[in-house]
Amino acid sequence: MLRLIWVVLLLGMGACVMAEDEMRTVTVSGVGAASVEPDRATVHMSIVAREKTLDAAQRRSADVSAAVLSLLDDLDIERERVDTTGASISPDYRWDREREEQVLRGYIAQRQLIVDVRDLEQLGAVVEGAVKAGVNQVTPPQLDSGERREAYREALEMAAKDAKANAERLAESLGARLGDVIQISDGSYTPAPVPQPRMAKAMSMEADAGQTYNAADLSFNASITVVFSLKD
Repeated sequence: MLRLIWVVLLLGMGACVMAEDEMRTVTVSGVGAASVEPDRATVHMSIVAREKTLDAAQRRSADVSAAVLSLLDDLDIERERVDTTGASISPDYRWDREREEQVLRGYIAQRQLIVDVRDLEQLGAVVEGAVKAGVNQVTPPQLDSGERREAYREALEMAAKDAKANAERLAESLGARLGDVIQISDGSYTPAPVPQPRMAKAMSMEADAGQTYNAADLSFNASITVVFSLKD
């Protein structure tokens, strides 16, 4: 009987200690953003040649590719920053309603070119020149910056400050004081730059079309979740 009483007392004391040691916390999130000017662009372009014969389609796509490479040479863009390995050939059919069957009308030869532009002053010349050379498909340039990592770290710093300000306001509203940081979770993943519009410079009516390309600023976003302890 005496042993049972001691067990009950010890269990009661342990529960009291756990209640006293239970830490009060507050969990908040924070967001931040940082902008930086781009200093490079990746341009994806395609040559789609439709001709009646396979040789003619291949020859046309090859001629346009050679013209684009010559343009890039004139712009002093190194060949190591140009990828021309993408190529495909497919038959070109049409549906004959009277005969109710596919009829071969020629061939389609496609060439894909990827250009890494490190001088954005050349971006307009690359795109406009490629189109004039015969390229018939150009996707919007993918802008990037060599300062992307530093810009993302700046966004993380802004997110941390935002989280702390949110936690302080919550603690103050509840009559408590903010304690130490217990846990930090980065809610972001591979940061992708988001283009932000920027005012373009005024151009005269006689300005070359290549000069009208204006690269927008890039915005890097970050979000974090922080757990703070609370004090009385």
